[in-house]
Amino acid sequence: MKCCIIGLGVFGKNLALNLAQLGAEVLAIDRREENVSLIKDEVGAAVVMDFADTSPLARLAIHEMDAVVVAIGDDFECSMAMTVKAQELGAKRIVCRVLSPMHARLLRLMKVDRLVVPEEVAARGLAHSLLMRGVVDGFDMGSGHAIIEADVPTSLVGRNLSQTAEHFKKHDVRLVTIKRKEPRPFEKLFKAGDTEINRRTLGVISLGETFTDGDIFVLFGAEKGLRDFLEENSAE
Repeated sequence: MKCCIIGLGVFGKNLALNLAQLGAEVLAIDRREENVSLIKDEVGAAVVMDFADTSPLARLAIHEMDAVVVAIGDDFECSMAMTVKAQELGAKRIVCRVLSPMHARLLRLMKVDRLVVPEEVAARGLAHSLLMRGVVDGFDMGSGHAIIEADVPTSLVGRNLSQTAEHFKKHDVRLVTIKRKEPRPFEKLFKAGDTEINRRTLGVISLGETFTDGDIFVLFGAEKGLRDFLEENSAE
C-alpha cells in the first residue's frame, strides 16, 4: 500500500511512522526541513515542500497513492489548497485533518473520503478511561458503542471464557481479544523500577483460555453494558 502524508506535526509524523511500521510505502511531506529530517530514515521518502505552492505535488505521482492524508494542523488555506490539488491529481482516497467546523463543512462539500479530528478521538478515549473502572484506552464507535482496553476484572482471573460466558452475555459485551504480558528480551538488563511492559495480542480467544492477572481485555459493547460489566466483576 502507498500512502502520502502531507504535514508532519505530531499527528502526521506519528501516522507516517505507524504506517511505515505496518509495511506501507510512505511518502512524507512537510514545509519544515527539521520535521522532514526527523522522519526521513523511517519512511520510504520524505520531501520538503512549501505548502503555499502546490505545483510540486504534480511531480510526486499522487495518482498512484492508495491514500493521501492532508494532516496540516495549523493553516486552513494551505490545507484546503493541498486537498484541492490532490483531488485534481487523481488521488484515489483523501483523508483530511479537520481544523474547524467551517473547514469540515467545505471538505464535506468537496466529498473528501474521511475527516479526522485527532483531538476529539483522543478526548473520547480518555473519557472512557476516566469513567469506566480499569479502562486504559478506548475508542468511540458511535451510536453509544465503544471498543475499550481494560484490566481483566479481578473476579475473572484464573477462569476461562467457557466458565464466564454468562458474565459477558448478561451485559451484551464481546471479548475481542486479550493483550498479555510477556517477558522482554534481556529483561535482566533493565533497571529496577522500569515499568515498561511487553504485551502480546493473543488473537481469537478459545473457550479454554485462562485469564491471568495482568491481562488487558479488548472489549466491544454498548457503553452502559461495558461500564456495568466492569463494575460488577471488579472488586474494590
